[in-house]
Amino acid sequence: MHKGTIAHRAGVVVSTLVALLMIADGLVGLLQPQLLASDMSSDGWGSATLFPVALLALVSGVSYAVPRTAVLGAILVTGFVGGALAAHLRVTQAVILPEIINVALGVGAWGGLWLRDSRLRALLPFR
Repeated sequence: MHKGTIAHRAGVVVSTLVALLMIADGLVGLLQPQLLASDMSSDGWGSATLFPVALLALVSGVSYAVPRTAVLGAILVTGFVGGALAAHLRVTQAVILPEIINVALGVGAWGGLWLRDSRLRALLPFR
């Protein structure tokens, strides 16, 4: 898929959405922590964990947004949303919107890269 193809453009759109959501999540946690504090405490996390979690979300999103570090960013995003998914499932024991969003972000991170990077398609071909 070359840069002008529909699939490549779709990959750019998906990747941009993933990066923006992760960056926004990190910025909200850093700049408006009171907005996330109740959700964090309901999941069993103390207020002291909000800063490192928000910083990790921000670093993951920025790493994913930069083309040279996008694969590292995808690994970080996957780890971040996997941890969030595990934390939510531990508390709720049900699949609700946050779980669906976390799975979509993880799939989107790798799907967006796969659609726009031929090296990743060669490494992970669908047959």
